[in-house]
Amino acid sequence: MTQGAVKPSRYWLRPLVPLSALTAGLVSVGSVYFIYDLLAARYRPCEAIFRQTSVSLSTKLKFLKAEGELQIGRAPLTELDERAQLTALNLKTCCTVLDAGRLDPEQFLQCKSKAAAYTDRVENIVTIVQQASASQANVTALSRGSAAAAAPAPASATVDEQLEAARAVSRSFNREIVAVRRAQQLEALQALPPQHVTVAAQEREPNDDLLTTNVIELDTWVTAGIADGKDADFFTFKTLPQHRDRISIELENRSTTLEPRLELFDAAKSSLGSQHKTTKGADLAYTLVAPPETRYVFRVSNYYGESAGAYLVRVRATKAFDTYEPNDSILTARPASLGSTVSAAVMDGQDVDYFRFEVAQVGAAGSSERQLSIEVKNTSATLRPSVAVFDGSKTNLGGRHTTTAGGDLKYEAKIRADAAYYVRISDYYGEAPGSYELTVDLR
Repeated sequence: MTQGAVKPSRYWLRPLVPLSALTAGLVSVGSVYFIYDLLAARYRPCEAIFRQTSVSLSTKLKFLKAEGELQIGRAPLTELDERAQLTALNLKTCCTVLDAGRLDPEQFLQCKSKAAAYTDRVENIVTIVQQASASQANVTALSRGSAAAAAPAPASATVDEQLEAARAVSRSFNREIVAVRRAQQLEALQALPPQHVTVAAQEREPNDDLLTTNVIELDTWVTAGIADGKDADFFTFKTLPQHRDRISIELENRSTTLEPRLELFDAAKSSLGSQHKTTKGADLAYTLVAPPETRYVFRVSNYYGESAGAYLVRVRATKAFDTYEPNDSILTARPASLGSTVSAAVMDGQDVDYFRFEVAQVGAAGSSERQLSIEVKNTSATLRPSVAVFDGSKTNLGGRHTTTAGGDLKYEAKIRADAAYYVRISDYYGEAPGSYELTVDLR
């Protein structure tokens, strides 16, 4: 080497070492992901199916967003995207619920078919957009050489048809997934029957609104399930034919997820009230005092609109009425004997009890006036008894009351013998229930 020449440096070789290490690292990372994909497909097939469907639809929608917004419209594109995500999730749900097709291969194939049908509809829209773009490009090229070139035929009608077909497939798939999840919940419920309940019936779909309800017989347990956050079950029942009674709607949770809610409606579909629990897996009850032979509807749902789960439900007639019911009006007053004690109860604040007494003539005609004695002994700590007396023509002769909860009451009045009289017992404020003993006698 001649003097003054620059000696080649060996340091230019040093960057090759980290570069080769980086390459090796990238290869290793790629291998790890490749192995992960293989293991995921083998051990987590539902996740693999979800990703495959999601990626396939996402690729098609990216093209449509870039090339087809003018032909399709922004809102339909957004709906296509949302339904594509829902389709992938529905397929994953179906796969998970059916244990990757091992529990019910036929049903799982139906789910795959619905997902494939939606993918085909999106592919059809992609093809229409591609053809329209190619046609537009040809027209543009021809128009540069000839001003008389014809404009392409609009493809919007075909796009609209495919958009509606995609919606129909998506809706059908959603309904199928709801049915699959509901069936799984009910199968799980049947596999773990409660020891203290005899299940006598099962809900039947559709029963998702006030116009499509399931009839539930009194004192009959029904198995049912809330499939997802949007699901609700409606049931209708009729109260006992003769007696006003306290009715209890009882929900027994058979899941660890459902946050139950009960809402009651009258026959005119007006809401009468609701009860709920925010504890997952909690049981729930709704009680009411109802007149006889009256129809009601109640809805079972989840409180936050998010949870799902299986449950049992029944409508129970508690038969809280006493042995003298029905005697809620002067026309249905029950006969009672003077000097005897009647043990009865006011079921709730709106309940009233009527009793009828016959006062016979005693002695000469001049001694027909008698002293009527009425005693109410309170056997509860809640009732504030009120007494009213009526003659045979149903005219109010007077009465007395106490505002003390659990207090006793005495009332006396002059009456005419050889006549019928009525006594009414109620809560003075029309609010509290309570039991009592009534004695009517002459002095």
